[in-house]
Amino acid sequence: MSGYKLFYFPVRGAGEKCRLAFAAAKIDYEDIRLPAEEWLKVKASGRPPLGQMPFIVTPEGKILAQSGTIMKYICKKGGLCPADSFDEATADMISDGVVDLIQQLIKIYYEKDETKKEELKKEFYGTTLPPRLEKFEALLKNRDEGKGFFLGEKLSYADITFFDFFNSFHAKGKEDVPGELEKFPLLVEHYKRVLNVPEINEWVKKRPVTEF
Repeated sequence: MSGYKLFYFPVRGAGEKCRLAFAAAKIDYEDIRLPAEEWLKVKASGRPPLGQMPFIVTPEGKILAQSGTIMKYICKKGGLCPADSFDEATADMISDGVVDLIQQLIKIYYEKDETKKEELKKEFYGTTLPPRLEKFEALLKNRDEGKGFFLGEKLSYADITFFDFFNSFHAKGKEDVPGELEKFPLLVEHYKRVLNVPEINEWVKKRPVTEF
């Protein structure tokens, strides 16, 4: 299948899990990276349904926005969405749990008061992230003792969301396992497992190097 177009800035950011989903789903697409001045023109056209990126245009010309929605849509097209309704809800829960963490990091990033920024970082990495990782590891262990993916033997969008968060925000797009995971051996192996999915590994190796 081909003919999809993904519009986003020339960075990993919120668009990267969509790119990872396209790769994992083996769906061809055009990776359109718009600099700020070009984005303003596209935004002014009214084409993006919510006035923001990322958004995709399907081969039929339909337009869809919101990174999580796009990722799930592509994964469903590529057979990477759980068939069982409760498993799908669990994948949503895990993905939403990661989004909670992303929103907190974004808040820290935009904090202008350096003293407060350091306090927020200390709180996030000291008291917020570790307990959440314990919960994620427990969810992973619930399926085959953590030897596979979050929903079993098959990769899903929950795994892509989790991997992208740690790869983009903490490993800075490199293949290294982030230090934040080192106390959680099952999550370390999960990170490696997702990275070693051939299509994902190929994309990580060849994608443009960006700061974030």
